[in-house]
Amino acid sequence: MELHETNLKLRSGKFSIEKHHYENIGLTERMVSMFLSGILISRGIKRPFKGQFLYGTYLAYRAFTGRCLLYERLGIDASKPRAINVRGEFEIDKPAAEVYAYWRNLNNLPGSIKHLLDVKIKDNQLSHWKANVMGNLFSIDWDAEIVKDEPGRLIGWKSIQGSLIHHVGRVQFEESPDGRGTNLKIVLSYHPPIGGIGIGLAQLLNPFFESLLKKEIKSFKHRIEGT
Repeated sequence: MELHETNLKLRSGKFSIEKHHYENIGLTERMVSMFLSGILISRGIKRPFKGQFLYGTYLAYRAFTGRCLLYERLGIDASKPRAINVRGEFEIDKPAAEVYAYWRNLNNLPGSIKHLLDVKIKDNQLSHWKANVMGNLFSIDWDAEIVKDEPGRLIGWKSIQGSLIHHVGRVQFEESPDGRGTNLKIVLSYHPPIGGIGIGLAQLLNPFFESLLKKEIKSFKHRIEGT
C-alpha cells in the first residue's frame, strides 16, 4: 500500500476581534466627570483606598470610556438628548373659541394657574415667564416664543436659547360635538439637564409633574368656567 503524503500549507489570513464600545453618557457629562475626577483624585492621592480617590477614579473611568455602569444597570442611555413628555387631556364647559381667546391672552394665566407667578409680554410672540414649580423652595424664569398659532384651535411655543430647561409645548382646543364645550389637550416636552442624572430624576419626578399639570388645569378650568 502506498502512502500518499499530502503537504498541507497553512495560508496566512487576517483575523480581527470586533470590539463593541458601548457609550451611554454624553460629551458634557464626560467633561463634568473629568473635572470632578481631577479634584477628587488630587485630594485623595495620599489615601488611594479611601472614598475620595476611589470616586475620582470611577469618574475618570466614566470620562475616558463614556460609559456609566450605574446607568447601564438602570437602563439609562444619556449619550443622546432625550425628551421627556408630559401629556394631559381635560374637558372644559366653554366653547373652544372662548377658551382659546382666554389662553391666548397670556395676562390671564398667572391668576388661573397656581404655580405661575408672572407673565410679561414682550411682543406678540415673545414673553417672559416666572413660576415656582417646586413649591416655595425656588422660582425659575424663562423666555418663551409662540411658534404656532391657529386661532380657536392650537397654540404652540418653545423656550428660547439660554433657558434653564429647554422645552416645547402645545395646547389644542377641540370643540365638543355639541359646540358648547372644549376638549383641551396639552403636551409638554423638555430635555432634562445634567445628562443621565437629569433623565433619572425626570423619570422619578414625572408622576409629580403629571399630578401638578392636572391640578393646574383644574384651576384653569374652575377660573374660566366661572367667568
